Amino acid sequence: MDTRSRARLALALLLVTAPLWGPPLDLTGTDYAYRTAEIDVDGGEVSMTERDYWRGPTDRIACFSTLAAIDRDRGCYLESRLRDGNVSVDYPGMGSYGGDPQVFGPDYVVFGTSGPVYERTVSHDAANGSFVLGVDRVDPEVALGDVASNPEGAPPAVREALDTGEARRDDPIRGHDPGRIYRDDGRFVVVYEEEIHDGYSEQPGVERALEGVAVLFGALTLYQVGRDSVRES
Repeated sequence: MDTRSRARLALALLLVTAPLWGPPLDLTGTDYAYRTAEIDVDGGEVSMTERDYWRGPTDRIACFSTLAAIDRDRGCYLESRLRDGNVSVDYPGMGSYGGDPQVFGPDYVVFGTSGPVYERTVSHDAANGSFVLGVDRVDPEVALGDVASNPEGAPPAVREALDTGEARRDDPIRGHDPGRIYRDDGRFVVVYEEEIHDGYSEQPGVERALEGVAVLFGALTLYQVGRDSVRES
């Protein structure tokens, strides 16, 4: 068998065995998992288990995470100092002074994955023409009720995650903020997004079709190689 025939044989064997090596390569790309972490309320404080939610801050409560805690995020560190007082500034910059939360930041803040819930406050000092920034401790149930979304209007993947703890998609949910808080059956739950690469795709039909085409071409190539070998002999 010449070099060209050997190359065709190797290609044919590669194509025929596609069902074996195809799934681990996850040919259809990254999957997106939507997972949940429950928020516990006890003794006037909130908490999340860090092993369940090691992600960025929730969408409506600033600094409520391990990734943007006091010792990791400059803004969270600086604002944590307001627990002991307030500060005057020329421009409010952030908080709930009649601004868009997406621009000025969430109304509430928790420093880390456990602790009291504070509401950001901004008042105007007319005498000095300045704004006074501060944080006031609030009832966590009230704050969570204010920020929690209704699961009835959530995307199907989010509702599935709330029911089962996890849902997977091929593409991320457009318009869904990461770390969104939901009120579900009397409890408060964060639904967050995570990219996963575990070797199994959520498009099995597409992968099986590609593997079928590969096997077909591989079988045809094997047949041709065998036929050519018989002719040469």
